[in-house]
Amino acid sequence: MAKILYLDQNAWVSLARGAWDKASYPQDHARLAKVVEALLQRCFIVPLSFANIYETSKINDPVRRANMARIQVTISRGQVFRSRRRILGETLAAYLADKFKIAREPPEEERWFLSDLWFEAVADYSPDTFGFAISDAVLDYMRSDPARMLFDHLTASDEDVRREGVRRFSAGSTDLVAGIEARRAIVASDTLALRKRAYGARLIIDELDFILATGRRLGLDWNGVRDVGSSLVRSILVDVPILATERELAVRLEDQAKSIAENDLRDMSAFATVLPLADIVVGEKTFVNLALQARLDKIYGTQLLTSIDEL
Repeated sequence: MAKILYLDQNAWVSLARGAWDKASYPQDHARLAKVVEALLQRCFIVPLSFANIYETSKINDPVRRANMARIQVTISRGQVFRSRRRILGETLAAYLADKFKIAREPPEEERWFLSDLWFEAVADYSPDTFGFAISDAVLDYMRSDPARMLFDHLTASDEDVRREGVRRFSAGSTDLVAGIEARRAIVASDTLALRKRAYGARLIIDELDFILATGRRLGLDWNGVRDVGSSLVRSILVDVPILATERELAVRLEDQAKSIAENDLRDMSAFATVLPLADIVVGEKTFVNLALQARLDKIYGTQLLTSIDEL
């Protein structure tokens, strides 16, 4: 079976440069040729994350955006990692079912965390979630050519809508960064172990309603955190991959001397989501180093690289 390869946006930029002008960017072109050859040999599948899609949608120059989109949809074939919420929900339900010996049908597809619908990188489609219904005929049409659907989204969307979406997301990220920086100042002198406990508590508080709802769907009589129990709460933070990975990366990111930027939040979110699921991750040195410090490569059997050259 082909391995799952995740590329961060810097790696995609390199591939795009190699496609734009191989004379000016011979090393980038060599990287592109290496990835294409591996795809032809069916060595890899290369899904996109929400962070990849968003970074491309931010490009204001329509020609550059189209060139980037063309490389991404050609190599990924329009396939994406599903949203953090869907992946958390599935892995959490599987963990609780195993803990409480509850019979539960696993997903039919082995790689259930991948989707051919680009917007499921944000949220799994349902009429309730999206607030409107998409006919089965339209969904089937979109699944028949996911690369074309994603390319059209990135290049043919209404320009005012695209700019407003980027503005709103950036504004929300700015508020989040401010909150993180405020917390950094408070916990700066604390040990790593104490900061991990504190961040874990915040994660549980943020996800408590979702955890309780997941337990109730499995038939557990859960109405509050006391029903879950402190022992299980602690084990969820360690054993549910997306939460464990986020906690390990976040506390180490906060320990860095440099200020946290909006890009750091997206990179961390993408890493926390895809690292436990991918076979190989090519990412920035900062996050690769943080993940190595936390031994996440060993825990999840994921190869962490800082360049396509290392493939």
